[in-house]
Amino acid sequence: MAILNIKNSLDLFTTPISNEFIDSYMPKANGNFVKVYLYGYRFCYHQKQTLTSKEMAERLDLLESDVINAFQYWKEQGLMEFEWNEDDTIYIVYQMPKTSNKEDFKKDLSKTIPENTNVHIRLETKPNYSPEELTIYMKNPEISRLFKIAERYLGRMLNHNDLRVLYSLYDWLRLPLDVIELVLEHCISNNHRSVRYIEKVAITWAEEGINTVEKAKNRMKIFNKDYRQIMKSFGLNRDPAPLEIELMDKWIKNLNTPMEIILEACKRTISQTQKPSFQYTDSIITSWNKNNVKTLEDIGILDNAYQQKKNMQIDISSNNTQNKAYYNKPSKFVNFKQREWDFEELERLEREYLKKELSGEG
Repeated sequence: MAILNIKNSLDLFTTPISNEFIDSYMPKANGNFVKVYLYGYRFCYHQKQTLTSKEMAERLDLLESDVINAFQYWKEQGLMEFEWNEDDTIYIVYQMPKTSNKEDFKKDLSKTIPENTNVHIRLETKPNYSPEELTIYMKNPEISRLFKIAERYLGRMLNHNDLRVLYSLYDWLRLPLDVIELVLEHCISNNHRSVRYIEKVAITWAEEGINTVEKAKNRMKIFNKDYRQIMKSFGLNRDPAPLEIELMDKWIKNLNTPMEIILEACKRTISQTQKPSFQYTDSIITSWNKNNVKTLEDIGILDNAYQQKKNMQIDISSNNTQNKAYYNKPSKFVNFKQREWDFEELERLEREYLKKELSGEG
């Protein structure tokens, strides 16, 4: 095996790297992450006004997302700290590698540590990919698969703008590809086929930290199309609460209630209570389910039957009232004006009558 000696025959500006980094950190790191670390570290010594993640990606022949991931990796290793500004500018502060022999390490680097270890990096608001760049990225099987899935969901061939937007969800927003697929599924299932709308949803998910399949599925459940219809029928412009989701799942999944029936129950709830009440709606839908209601016509039949029964009850009640009035009506006998008898006068008349009989006058 040939022995290679590397000889420095040029008088170059240098960027000193600690042996601790080379011995302990570099061997276990991804090669691209090492490239990013070293390139950024160079600017700790040779300052430049601004250094963008896009510039680093182009110079190192990497994706911009790879550059961001590299910085995140070194942050987790304790070799960097991030300081965020409101304008999306990040100050990356390089930290000294940890070593078991700190005194020797500090002594070795005492003359080489720069006064300012901040690297001023600006994240691009949104990359503008050229057709040539996208052609290169499409060689990645995973990216190519994403574009094919998008074409299937959208039902058409993707144009350059479509490809640019979809790729930015991965490279710019740094969303995993399986999460991007769920973004597509969510938007299409809610009848939103605009790529601009898909991008807005993806940005919202990224801002809210929805970067795993589990988080995405939970989000999709809350913004389920059926839930949206029900909430809208109640005049509610907010996310449903857990208990409300539970009741809606009961109507939709357990009872298999058609949406037109659910919306009719919501309508009657507002009419009767003057407010949205999921419990009241649940009582209506449960009652209809017991009566095997499947269509609006079934509700009409049930309403007619109820009205007929109600009318019969009114008739019976009316007849009972009339009968009671008849039997309680005073008769002629009862109306006969009773005489007011004077019993003292009767006794007097009786005495006079006996007196006449005894005297022989009768």
